[in-house]
Amino acid sequence: MRLKDPFSLKAADMTKRSNKPRKPRDEESSDEVSGLTCQHVSKAVDLSTVKKSVLSSVWLVCSECLKERTMIDGEPAAEHDILVCLKCGFQGCNQSGIQHAVKHYQAFHPESHCITISLNTWKAWCFECNEELSTHCNKKALAQTLDFLQKHSVKATSASPKIMKLREEPSDYTDPPRGKSPVIYSTLVPVKGIINLGNTCFFNAVMQNLSQTHMLIDLIQEVKEKGYKLRICPPVETNLSPLTVTLPGPEPLTAALFLFLQSMKESGKGSVNPKILFNQLCQKAPRFKGYQQQDSQELLHYLLDSIRVEETKRVKAGILKAFNNPTEKTADEETKRRVKAYGKEGVKMNFVDRIFVGELTNTIMCEECEHISTVKEAFIDISLPIIEERVSSPLLFIRKPVEKIYTSARKQMLISSLPPVITLHLKRFHQAGMNLRKVNRHVDFPLILDLAPFCSASCKNLAADDRVLYSLYGIVEHSGSMRGGHYTAYVKLRAAQRKTEHHRNLPGAREASSSSPGQWVYVSDTTVQTVPESRVLNSQAYLLFYEEML
Repeated sequence: MRLKDPFSLKAADMTKRSNKPRKPRDEESSDEVSGLTCQHVSKAVDLSTVKKSVLSSVWLVCSECLKERTMIDGEPAAEHDILVCLKCGFQGCNQSGIQHAVKHYQAFHPESHCITISLNTWKAWCFECNEELSTHCNKKALAQTLDFLQKHSVKATSASPKIMKLREEPSDYTDPPRGKSPVIYSTLVPVKGIINLGNTCFFNAVMQNLSQTHMLIDLIQEVKEKGYKLRICPPVETNLSPLTVTLPGPEPLTAALFLFLQSMKESGKGSVNPKILFNQLCQKAPRFKGYQQQDSQELLHYLLDSIRVEETKRVKAGILKAFNNPTEKTADEETKRRVKAYGKEGVKMNFVDRIFVGELTNTIMCEECEHISTVKEAFIDISLPIIEERVSSPLLFIRKPVEKIYTSARKQMLISSLPPVITLHLKRFHQAGMNLRKVNRHVDFPLILDLAPFCSASCKNLAADDRVLYSLYGIVEHSGSMRGGHYTAYVKLRAAQRKTEHHRNLPGAREASSSSPGQWVYVSDTTVQTVPESRVLNSQAYLLFYEEML
């Protein structure tokens, strides 16, 4: 992936910090935020005045833009990043060329209106110091003000929920009533904010992307209830006929996920509280307890792995019930063989594997004896290092086509099984000696990704000029540094693809060259706003979610 120059630090790029005091600076990338403490807090922060101003003003609206009826990219400027002055509570935009927040500071310069908090990222900034501030300096004045603004944001968002919707095309399966002319049927797909439980933005950003994964929503509707019928078809060599089993109800974490996704899908409500789902996950993975900032990629792995375990248990219970719950003492060898064979196939039919899990094939050839060894491994996502050199292909390092690993061996890694949804992980965090560093550089990524060059022949089974196209629909972004960062999401509101089988060989799939129409939405916890595609492409992507184009 090609690298651009590091972003220059701007107030609009400020990101949420952890609740820990600032530690001495260790070795990190040169373009990360530094901010320590500030000598202006005692004069520039007035919580009581801020409360009066905020409670009597329109929330998340730049007062000056509202007066001037300013528009940006065809949208009201009020929809963009807003900074709150902590001296008087003035809400001003930070848009390039307008910057009413900066003009406010300049107009009241002698009166110390120099500290602001971004309502997009919840980071504090001092114009006098020209740096980001820790919210734990000077008797917690900043922390108290931040706490008030966040609580008010939840109330204001709940009272007037920001729900972005897209009108979809009419379904192919809907017939007009007899005797009446055809009418347009539509489905509304909402995007809702998710309440931050305390440094849980890493969780919220991932859940926004899962909530917009259409195949996940569709499959959940099938398997969420007790009594779901699952048909298992073992391979021919087992000499076993297909078996239909009845599944018990879902396990606690999976049930909590179903409930959460249903809440995200329902219209007419405000921000969603993810407490039930998050607490269930913490029981499976205690590392996420304590409301400390965590890693979104690890969260995604733990969540999907834990659900796979629960669904595997659910399938095995259904198979055993079909054989009248045999035990080691009561089952004969033939029954054991059949249960094992059905189980091997059945566990692969859980909805996590059907959507997210693919397969990589590692091939190693010895140059001396030409012996070839092959190892296959499943993946939920593919981790990609961010390299400094400029390359023509954004994914060249997945395949570099052949890599020498020893003096007498060559290694090749190819995708041997592609899932309907593929997640790419950009490795921004890496070990540098005794320290962890973050790469805060921009990485180019495509809206349409052709994975055919990175697939094994057995996987794609296509001619040389065929393509396997995936369309970008979601991003998890991490901004800030190792000690104080914030996770946000970009999701694409789009019409669900037609419910047909995958046909990668069809000419239509090969000829597609642009992404499907839709509207990109930026989500930072409970803040939801539409954004142009250009902003999406300039984001500091950490996780990229692609869906196969049918």
